[in-house]
Amino acid sequence: MIKDKISFLSSIIFFVLSGLIYLDTDRLSDFAAVFPIAIATILVFLSILLLVRSFKVEIKINNDSVSKLKILLLTIVFFGWIYFLERSGFIITSLIAFNMLVLINCESNTPLKQKIFFMMAGTLFIVSLYFGFKNLLQVPLPEGLWFRD
Repeated sequence: MIKDKISFLSSIIFFVLSGLIYLDTDRLSDFAAVFPIAIATILVFLSILLLVRSFKVEIKINNDSVSKLKILLLTIVFFGWIYFLERSGFIITSLIAFNMLVLINCESNTPLKQKIFFMMAGTLFIVSLYFGFKNLLQVPLPEGLWFRD
């Protein structure tokens, strides 16, 4: 018996989506199809886990109210990140946006030490992601129009 219908339906939708990704990779070269196939495979695996979980666990949702101001600020940060990505570059824009997201999402009773830890961990992750993509995978990330010679 299905205990969580939303998880069950979500897993079916993700199976269909991964199937569409697999079908769409036929027109790509072998090299270009590696990443979409990897993502689709991960999506199938996670869909299987979600499907199994939908038969075992019933999820109860609490309708906690979310501050409309918080939603507005998060939306502004995301659109600001998209807008400034090409202008100021990936690393600067991502660092500023991530740290703003941490400050917006942290509760007022979160200790300052924990906020600083989240910001430092996020900064380390973004910098390692940047150098991993740029140097290891040779993927060009936006360097910023403002900093070009």
